[in-house]
Order: sequence, then C-alpha cells, then structure tokens
Amino acid sequence: MRFQDKIVLATGVATGLGRITAELFAREGAKLVVVDYNEAALGALVESLREKGTAVAAVVGDVSLPEVAEQAVARAEAKFGRLDILLNNAGINPVGNIVDTPVDVWDRTIAVNLRSAFLFSSKSIPLMERGGGGTIVTTASIASFKASTAEAAYSVSKAGLLQLTKVIAKDFAARGIRANAVCPGFLPTYMADRKQGASEEQQAMRRKRAAELVPMGREGTYEEIADIIAFLASEQSSYMNGAAITADGAQTV
Repeated sequence: MRFQDKIVLATGVATGLGRITAELFAREGAKLVVVDYNEAALGALVESLREKGTAVAAVVGDVSLPEVAEQAVARAEAKFGRLDILLNNAGINPVGNIVDTPVDVWDRTIAVNLRSAFLFSSKSIPLMERGGGGTIVTTASIASFKASTAEAAYSVSKAGLLQLTKVIAKDFAARGIRANAVCPGFLPTYMADRKQGASEEQQAMRRKRAAELVPMGREGTYEEIADIIAFLASEQSSYMNGAAITADGAQTV
C-alpha cells in the first residue's frame, strides 16, 4: 500500500471530494488527522474510518484561523510523532462578479480557500522537515487559470493557490518538501456551500451544462480526482514539484 503508516493531515474532508480522498488514504494504510467545520459530518467520517481500523484524530474548526492550523499540526505530532502529507482541500464557492460580491464574502472566500492553505502549509512544513521531508497537495481548480463567470472571489482564490504551490516548491525543495496541485473541472455537485441551496433541477442543469462544455461529455467523479491527489502525495510522483495537474475532460484544451 502506498501510504502504509504515513501520517496525513487533510482539511475539508467531511463531505464530497475530501471525504472520498480521506477514505482512499485510509484504505492504503495512512493514519489521519482530519479537519473540518462540519462537526456532525466529520464525526461520521471519523467513526466510519475507525470502524475499519484506521488511526484517526479530528479537529473541528475554521481552517482560516491560525490556532486551528496550529492545533491540527500539534495533534499530528502528539498522536503520531510526525507529518508526511498535507492535503489542502477546504474551499467555498460563492456566486458573484466583483460588483455583486460583498466585501465580507470576498474576504471569507480568500480566507477559507487561500489563507487556510498558507496557514496549514506554513505550520506543517517545520514538522515535515523534522521528519525528513514531506508532500503538500492542494486542491486548486481550472478556475485557477481560466476565469469563471460570476465566481470572481473563487477564481482569484484558486489562482492564488497555484502560485502558493509554486513558491512552496521552490523555497523548500532542498529541504525535502514537495508541493503540487490538482485542478479539477466539473465535478458531480456544487461545492458544499453552494449545494445546500441547489435544487435537484439546478443540479441536473449543471450536469447538462457539463455535458455540453466538456469534450468527454460528462463531469468528473470524486474518485477520479482522489486518485490524482493520491498519486501526487505518493512516491510515484517523486520528481514532480510545483506542478499542477489539470483534470477536466479536455474542457480547457
């Protein structure tokens, strides 16, 4: 198994892509520290993982706060003694262009999507270094380099994640740290904050739109993206550093 006894810290894992990826890490032998604001859903994930024999610790909190990142890294060190892999997956996706977007929504999007990745990366790297190195994988988006209509704050935050990935890779490569990103296109549902207010009809319209815009004629699956994340986190990608893998069914080709 690729992650036998590896220690993984992952944010935004209570639902969706994050949950699928956490379950993949667990199946391949990882020990996990999982972080999310959704206490009930996170608790359900932890219970499920423990029932299957996975060693896991949970931190409930706002990923944009320094104290939450510090707590999560401290939990990894206290429980497992080191940290091998960080997955920056937490994110929100409000609707609006720069005129429509209130300042508080803009700031919150940047905080959850970009600031959290900075915080968790900056707090994780010293512990990784003490253990001989580590790998950071960040969930970006095709919106990182292709502006999305009426998703201004989201697009800007995701663009920032690509540059964050690159500066980490360049600054810490000699210290045994790798940083890479995955850039998905259409996935099965809206992100959790959008899905809450989306009807079945709206989600069906999204699937139809994906079929029209994506040359492969469909959305991607969480499992497909989780496989890429696992590849980037593993030694199979050992010479990749500062890279971004696009997974969008040729939408941006």
